[in-house]
Amino acid sequence: MKKLLIITVLFLFAGVSFGQTSKIATVDIEAEEAALNDLFDKFDSAFKTHDISTLASYLTEDVLMCGTDPSQFWNKQQITYVWTQMSGESAPEIKYLGDREIKVAPDGNSAIVMIQYILPWSPKIPWRNVYHLIKNNDNWMILFGSSAFIPKNEDVPKLIEALD
Repeated sequence: MKKLLIITVLFLFAGVSFGQTSKIATVDIEAEEAALNDLFDKFDSAFKTHDISTLASYLTEDVLMCGTDPSQFWNKQQITYVWTQMSGESAPEIKYLGDREIKVAPDGNSAIVMIQYILPWSPKIPWRNVYHLIKNNDNWMILFGSSAFIPKNEDVPKLIEALD
């Protein structure tokens, strides 16, 4: 009788243990990539038209934006001010280098978007913007952004020599 009771208890524990597997929702990565592409189409459009409130609406409250200079670290208020100062200028003609690269995390709650381009005042040194986004109440928001010069590897020695 004791053996039967012990075996029954073991089966109950096993059933409870194996029956409580968490169900992971599947994420439609292609749909998330499309949503991010749409967001950045709107972001680029707002940048070109100097629509600062729309630009700011895509940023988290604790966003960190980094410029090309090592001293350029901006929070939401600061980057909004920088964009406002730029609004008196005409938007630069941007020549994109390839398509946006988008990488969505498997859980669908974060993503990285990378854009490469040439600006008129930097025709020989391309730029790269990288953004880290998080999902907040089913909306994608920029948590981090960074701009960087991306010279070709063969041009790096020339740049170093020019700076000496």
